[in-house]
Amino acid sequence: MMKRILIATAMVAAATPAMAAETTTVNGATVAFSGNRATVCEVRDYENTVQFGALGEFGAATPVTDTASIYCNVKFNASIASQNGYLRLVTNDAGATPISQSNTTATSYQQFASALDYGVAVQGLGSANTTAIGASSQVGLGSNLPPISASAQLTYSTVTSAKPLLGGNYADSVTLTLTPVAF
Repeated sequence: MMKRILIATAMVAAATPAMAAETTTVNGATVAFSGNRATVCEVRDYENTVQFGALGEFGAATPVTDTASIYCNVKFNASIASQNGYLRLVTNDAGATPISQSNTTATSYQQFASALDYGVAVQGLGSANTTAIGASSQVGLGSNLPPISASAQLTYSTVTSAKPLLGGNYADSVTLTLTPVAF
């Protein structure tokens, strides 16, 4: 019987954990943070009419400088597009319209021009960009330009004609487009 008690005691002692080797388990949690800032690429508070005023006999005019606030919080491409590709005589007289985009001579008045080329210089988009206005296609002012929150200076100027201009009002419309490029 004594043998049985000793064996039972030895078994109980082997099954009891030792107090000195105590371990603790801690339950943890991971917190993930995220946020999103909308992509913004715009010309702010700018809508203007450029008045060249009285054009000279061959279309000479004093350049007009204006400022536009540009904000893009990503890289972007900048371009301009013209409605006509030149300043065009506003008229209902078909004979006073230009022969073509490359020939600004008035259709029925061959000694005169009825359209006038012009250009725009843009400074403030990372470097100076000068371009002639393009007809019915966008003209690039820069690609992959860095994010910007600043003013850009636009200078518009006429390109004198080889022929004198017909009298009247000349007009065109230009759109400056900023296209965001993802990082």
